[in-house]
Amino acid sequence: MLRTLVTGALRVCRVPPALALQQTQRACFSHWSTACTGAPVQNKANLLPVARFTPTTQLLQPPVQTVLPTRSVTKFSLIKGKRKSVKAVLKRFKRLDWGAWIRTHTGRHKKMFKKSPPLRRRLRQHVFTNATQSWLLDKMVTSFWRRPKHYIDDPYTPYHKRDEYFATKSKTFKV
Repeated sequence: MLRTLVTGALRVCRVPPALALQQTQRACFSHWSTACTGAPVQNKANLLPVARFTPTTQLLQPPVQTVLPTRSVTKFSLIKGKRKSVKAVLKRFKRLDWGAWIRTHTGRHKKMFKKSPPLRRRLRQHVFTNATQSWLLDKMVTSFWRRPKHYIDDPYTPYHKRDEYFATKSKTFKV
């Protein structure tokens, strides 16, 4: 009737075009039988590979990987085609006017009863990011978040000025 070709772990069956859709929609367990069912076909383009599943090959397959969270930038949004800011950056960091980013310590509220008073004091303070981290965070947000923001009663007001360095010194005008 039908001829089948077995190569390695795949079995190629000749299937007529009318039965091709039905066989792809349901699982093909033709490797348990000796031959595939269906009418013979003259066309060689109708060859469908059928994967062979045995208990030993299922044990040798690598485990399914879980999806890990990513902080990647959306280069083009689906609606307007513009870049998107990474929401995790906006939640965890605050950009200062002179270009640095500031954040709180991680785990600053966890298991406080175990921590010494000097450590608790340090955990209440904020941390500046280094130049590499600031450069990376600047790439992860849009230009709107890179511009200076002016909030009422901003707790970060003393951090927005950095006059001790020449590059970040605020300009004073002499009259």
